[in-house]
Amino acid sequence: MEVNFFSSLAILVFLKTATLIILALYAIFAIMIVRQVDLMGKTLISSISPTIKILAILHLLAVLALIVLAWGIL
Repeated sequence: MEVNFFSSLAILVFLKTATLIILALYAIFAIMIVRQVDLMGKTLISSISPTIKILAILHLLAVLALIVLAWGIL
């Protein structure tokens, strides 16, 4: 008799919850990156600072979009 490890509903719920928690922690990390880039831009003024800030914000938006996508799929 063969038992499929992923057929258990409890295992699937655990994996889905763990995935969403990990993505939420990564979103917090992305928010910290935006804050650090903003502080860096205020401290070290250069011509590339706005570009780096835009990239950090785009990264945060991509992470948030990934969370919404994962929430919908899972």
